[in-house]
Amino acid sequence: MASRTMTLEVTVVSAEEVVLPPTRRPLGRGAYAVVRTAASASSPAAAVCTRVDEESGGDCNGYPYWKETLRVALPEGARWLDVEICRRRPNGQVEAVAAASVPVGDFTVGPPGHLHCLSYRLFDASGCRTRRNGIVNITVRRTDVKYTAPPPPPPPVKAPAYAGASGSGGSCYGVPPAGAAMGFPVGFTANGKACA
Repeated sequence: MASRTMTLEVTVVSAEEVVLPPTRRPLGRGAYAVVRTAASASSPAAAVCTRVDEESGGDCNGYPYWKETLRVALPEGARWLDVEICRRRPNGQVEAVAAASVPVGDFTVGPPGHLHCLSYRLFDASGCRTRRNGIVNITVRRTDVKYTAPPPPPPPVKAPAYAGASGSGGSCYGVPPAGAAMGFPVGFTANGKACA
């Protein structure tokens, strides 16, 4: 039996106050983000990357800025997805700088297709991830479920053709009278006075 996956659109918007260990200098040019999914029994771990930010954060107050949407298939039973901030050094080497784990429960609540705007604390990618290292801003939308509108209300009930005005033998309620005569009682006028 094939396992179900959640299809997500993860937009990595930006990272703030990320520094390079051990010097603690601000992360500049060459930064990119990686979104990783956990492995499951039926599918291996997957990773997708943003483009490399070569402008050194020109659009985001000196911080790395991508605003790039990545499509991710999250296996059934996965409890989180990981977001890593990496950098490509001038010599071509790649290093992970900071990382955050995003709980699946943070973006599976709400109506189908709801856009979740999320920010997470990043921690140093090396070691036991105990040292804080900036913030990552992302949006997540689930695309494997579609919103279906409720059916339209039924049309209003039209009165049957036999309904008529008071005194005509019909009924203003759309239901014929059950053998009762409609109109004014015999011997009385419309204003309720007895006829002479």
